[in-house]
Amino acid sequence: MINSLYIAKSGLNASKYSVDVTSNNIANENTDGYVKRVVNTSELSSLEDNIGNGVSFDGVTRTTNSYLYDKLVAQSSLASYYEQEDSILSSIEIMFDEADDSGFSTTLSNFFNSIESLREEPTNLIYQNELSTQSQLLVNNLQSLNSDLDDTLESLNTQLQEQVNSVNEILEQIVYLNKQMQQRGETNDLLDKRDALEKELANYVDIEINRDSDTYNLKISGVNVIFNDTNLHEVSINEENIAQKDIYSSSSLDDSNFSDGDEITISLNNTTTLTLSANLSGTDENELKQQIIDEISSNSNFSNYTAYLDSSNNLVIKSNIKGEEGSFDIGISVNSSEISKSATSVEAENNVSLAVYNNELSLASGSLKAITQELTTSTSNIYSYKNSLDEFGSSLVDLVNSSSDTPLFTGSSVDTLNFISDNVSSLSSDDLENLSQIQWSTNLTIGSTSNTSFSEFYQNLLVTVSSNVENNSFKLDSQNAIVNSLETTYNNLTKVDSDEEMINLLQFQAAYEANAKIITAVDEMLQTLLAM
Repeated sequence: MINSLYIAKSGLNASKYSVDVTSNNIANENTDGYVKRVVNTSELSSLEDNIGNGVSFDGVTRTTNSYLYDKLVAQSSLASYYEQEDSILSSIEIMFDEADDSGFSTTLSNFFNSIESLREEPTNLIYQNELSTQSQLLVNNLQSLNSDLDDTLESLNTQLQEQVNSVNEILEQIVYLNKQMQQRGETNDLLDKRDALEKELANYVDIEINRDSDTYNLKISGVNVIFNDTNLHEVSINEENIAQKDIYSSSSLDDSNFSDGDEITISLNNTTTLTLSANLSGTDENELKQQIIDEISSNSNFSNYTAYLDSSNNLVIKSNIKGEEGSFDIGISVNSSEISKSATSVEAENNVSLAVYNNELSLASGSLKAITQELTTSTSNIYSYKNSLDEFGSSLVDLVNSSSDTPLFTGSSVDTLNFISDNVSSLSSDDLENLSQIQWSTNLTIGSTSNTSFSEFYQNLLVTVSSNVENNSFKLDSQNAIVNSLETTYNNLTKVDSDEEMINLLQFQAAYEANAKIITAVDEMLQTLLAM
């Protein structure tokens, strides 16, 4: 009979703790990151006759599932990648937005229409002014588009630094929580906070949490950033930009192939031209190449470039500025015959990545994957658009100037594109007749695209811009559907349901009252025995 008192008392304690936990769940129903708690109980060992010895309170745990949690974190990270990419591509689509009476397509059409008008009356000052206006608008609009893309790249560089700082701050906070856990144990509130930080971290990068060992280990893209609970390796930005390097083989500029007095022309970005006369009367080898080197080295317009002979006596012209910012277009011709560059020439390239202790991270997801991808030449949509605009601008200069005895434009890229307004009045009827045909030509070669026109080339660029947005948007919607499905399943397991908690409260209250009645009944039985 005394055992019944102890059994009932254990039931009272278990019910009391259950009521406390239920009350805490209800109080934290709207607390961010809070995971529902449950009381763990087990039967106490029997003492005699297999009757039992009451219930044991075994602590309070969170209702979570590691497998489901890891899946949710991974898929949320991938959704963040598509979301960041959507933000970038959508903002660019707005830059290229076209209306019926505005946009670059309209500007291009107005330019060719102004040529057509002037062709009919070559001496009409109004039409000459109109061509000047439309030509300058054409240049301005191209450069405005290119400038907007540059601004986007600059903004992404700022975001890159900010997000990397955020990643390192989150890692430091996780390490701080791990230190607290070493002192206080893995309490549920600290575990909730660490889960929230892990989810936030996954928005930026793909993460992997190792729970197989006794210590906490976290990896980013397979590389340890937190190990043995509190050891931390910070994430850094790794920029390995490559400078453009034009190489002319030794044989293509060999002295034996040329004569004294041959005219050497060196053009820079189709805006600056150097002309010199070959002097091969000396006895030294590579005299022609050395003349070119000396001319480039002494001219202030070429101050951003270095010319030299490599170990194989190839002529090398290299940008002093690494990356896309230092790209250039230098052409060398002898007696109007252009010297081809070697296939071993190196194009300017930007390479941006993240690293941990010099270990480059191959990001699989997260917003930082989208940012580093767009800042790297080989994977960037932005640099691809800029390259298309440069191809357009360069071809415009070449085709317009080759169709007229009077050049209207200079430059080899959008940045260097310039309209020569003073030459409009010098255009002859033949010049204008030839220029008017460009608009209708469909067999042009612009960059790597052949059999096209200026209008078609630009329309294809617009289609590419819109298509990239739509493709990414579709992937984002699909990924969000996956995340929402996983999140619903996970929340059903971990989130507090007030209705469920109220039912639990009634059950635990009833259990408490039942155990109290047992104690009362046993007390009355004992009083009866004592009164006998």
